[in-house]
Amino acid sequence: MTGQQARTAGAAGLLAAGCVAWSATPLPGPPALGRVILAVAAGCAALSVIRLVLGTAPDDSLVYLNPVLHAARELADLVRRVPWAEGMVVAVLVLEALHRSRPWPTGLLGVALVGYLLAVHLAESGARLAVLRPQVPLLAAGLGLLALAVAAAMLPAETGTTAELMAVLAAVAAVAAGGLALQR
Repeated sequence: MTGQQARTAGAAGLLAAGCVAWSATPLPGPPALGRVILAVAAGCAALSVIRLVLGTAPDDSLVYLNPVLHAARELADLVRRVPWAEGMVVAVLVLEALHRSRPWPTGLLGVALVGYLLAVHLAESGARLAVLRPQVPLLAAGLGLLALAVAAAMLPAETGTTAELMAVLAAVAAVAAGGLALQR
């Protein structure tokens, strides 16, 4: 693992820990259910970082290994095969869904989850951040849509004209984001 990959894996680990802690504060839902989902989210976060640290599997399948080393290699291969990062994202979203409505904290969690997934991708591929430069317009459009959705969620239900304006703005922004995606 290169120094750049180690730093990116460390950043992914910090983002994972922050996302799990953010979505679990305060512990939502029935206490037993919240604890189980929190344990799943924390386990997936830890295993996703371990997966990044393990890297790719060595290709020396013809070498004889004693049973303990063979079992360790099989366990490492299992950790490499399972998409732990995606499991953590699902568990974190379930934890967040168990909370009462909190638009801005949920929006910030969405930004952190996207950052986490990008950091995991960069660490797995060994690529530099510059590889994401062509996606900057799409990421900016996504952040704009997220901000618009959070603002719309904060509006009271009774506001007729404002809610209609926000719906029109959201539709225009979604069409613009779709146009950017098709342009790429």
